[in-house]
Amino acid sequence: MKRLSIILLFIVAISTIKAEEWTLDSCISYAQKQNYDVMRARISLLNAKLSERSARVSMTPSINAGVSENFAFGLAEGANNVKESRTQSSTGFNASISMPLFTGLRITNQIKRSAIDVQSAIADIESIKDNVELNVISYYLQALYQKEMIKISQSQYDMAKDLVEKTRKLVDEGVKSESELYEAIAQEAQYSQQVVQNQSNYKLALLDLCQLINYTDVENFSIAMLDVDAVKEDKLLPSPETIFVNSKDRRPNIISNRKKIESAEIAVKEAKADYYPQLSLNASWGTGYYHVFNGENPAFGKQFVNNGSEVVGFSLSIPIYNRLQVRHNVQSRKYALEEQKIVASEAENQLFKDIQTAYYNALAAREKYKASTANFESSAKAFEFVQSKYDNGKSTLYEYNEAKFRMQQAEMEILQSQYEYLLREKILMFYAQ
Repeated sequence: MKRLSIILLFIVAISTIKAEEWTLDSCISYAQKQNYDVMRARISLLNAKLSERSARVSMTPSINAGVSENFAFGLAEGANNVKESRTQSSTGFNASISMPLFTGLRITNQIKRSAIDVQSAIADIESIKDNVELNVISYYLQALYQKEMIKISQSQYDMAKDLVEKTRKLVDEGVKSESELYEAIAQEAQYSQQVVQNQSNYKLALLDLCQLINYTDVENFSIAMLDVDAVKEDKLLPSPETIFVNSKDRRPNIISNRKKIESAEIAVKEAKADYYPQLSLNASWGTGYYHVFNGENPAFGKQFVNNGSEVVGFSLSIPIYNRLQVRHNVQSRKYALEEQKIVASEAENQLFKDIQTAYYNALAAREKYKASTANFESSAKAFEFVQSKYDNGKSTLYEYNEAKFRMQQAEMEILQSQYEYLLREKILMFYAQ
């Protein structure tokens, strides 16, 4: 019995978890984690960090060691550097170290540029997340709109059922003809079909949202309603100029483009490093062991010590003529810098255009919502008047349907304009945040 109770509690818990509604914020958060572009951008960030580490360690010495084994027949050079006719083997041991001392500030600039590239990669991730957020907001509100349409169509169906009952009574009383009853029944069937269609539209909208956020359990996916009452408030929207000034320095794509300009500027300095001499420190140590076949050979340890040699030196490379490759490389980096400046300027200009579009779309949607609200109120009053006349047998079914159709159209228009305004306002506030 105890085991059965535990199992039942577990099943209830699982069903509760599955029935949990997804909020807009949870959909955005989930989508940003599962989005493939975000995943690829994170890999780009890891690669940028790896490049930064590689640039930093390039200032440290490079150490190498080696061992060689050679066999010689005929004339061969021994430990005393004299060639004699004999068969011998020689074993060599060496170690070397090389360290750059001056590279025309190339390494320093590489470190600076790679650090800026990391910052740019971070901003790119945030920019992709912003795009994901905008898409999720649009799809989420579309799903909510379809969900509300189910309620409206269900209400219309209920009204159609009531109309059938009222008409049947009026027919029984001899006030209405049977043809009007059949017409009312046909309308009831149409509204029933519309309920099914809207339910299908809602499921498809949920499917689109699930596919957008890469969520697979579509059957158990449901979304929470938003507070749409805020739409009724006649709030003062911030101007496009105010939003642009306050947000352009915080938008990730703008930050990324500015970082890329800094990176391109340093890349020019990095290319100019090839104009300067390159100085490096080199040191090496080596020794060898020689073995003459059919001859006397000193002990390995003695040879290892006596044959050793150390070398310390500096290497200076002075560029004189390199077929103008350095000059062309510098000029190419300058062209890339100018191109990046254009990209950054275009991005800022596009941001202002997007904010302007969002602002005027929000204004238009608000006015449309106000107009549709007024239209619905007047249509509802007109329908109440015609409905009262129909109930008393003083108007035809045609007049009743005309008034009901206008009210229902106004109801759908107010719902559409409500969610459109909510969407436009959220997009505008997205830029303002």
